[in-house]
Amino acid sequence: MNREPEPELMLEKEQVIAYDKGDFSVSEDDFVSFISDFLIEHNVDLREGDLVVDLGCGPGNITKKLALKWPHISLLGIDGSDEMILRAKQNLIITGEENSLANINYLCADIKNIQLSDITFLGDIKLLVSNSLIHHIKNINDFFACITKLSTLKTINFHKDLKRPNNKNKALALMTKCASRYSEILTRDYYASLKASYTISELEEIISAQKLSSMEVVEDGNEYLMLYGKVYN
Repeated sequence: MNREPEPELMLEKEQVIAYDKGDFSVSEDDFVSFISDFLIEHNVDLREGDLVVDLGCGPGNITKKLALKWPHISLLGIDGSDEMILRAKQNLIITGEENSLANINYLCADIKNIQLSDITFLGDIKLLVSNSLIHHIKNINDFFACITKLSTLKTINFHKDLKRPNNKNKALALMTKCASRYSEILTRDYYASLKASYTISELEEIISAQKLSSMEVVEDGNEYLMLYGKVYN
């Protein structure tokens, strides 16, 4: 099945609400656990003053989970959709966590234009993460240009994304599975995201072309891929 790009941003309020109401906690918790296990295995400590940046943060699910896991660090969620950033901020107010999670900040910005100087006043970027962002980027080179621009020698990248099925029948089967749990809008967007996603071989070729030998891409179960490591050798 060939890749079919989808719109980079979720701008419609109905879209944002549908995404926010979806329960992705299993996948999100697995992502945070993957990060935590990697840091433990490689003896990496997150210390006060360190900054974790969540690219394409959406309604702030991963940002919040990381803040709860490491309450002593600073977090910045970035999304190009005003509606998503508004939803992320509202979620902290609705749950009454705007004070207890005061280490979270949000910024609406296009990853193609953001500069390191827009971020580092909050601290040194220790982790650069994203969840289900890569498939939204029409030109994959824009994604790698962004993480290269924002990463330093100390920055570790963790990027989780959907894996494109081998054929349309498998994609339709996953869509049917999604429809049993989620709204019509979310199911429609999920199918579009599956078609816009990459395969592991495609990402491996891109990493090789970018000469990012310190980054690895692995399958994370049947539906996801994980891209992680340092941009700089």
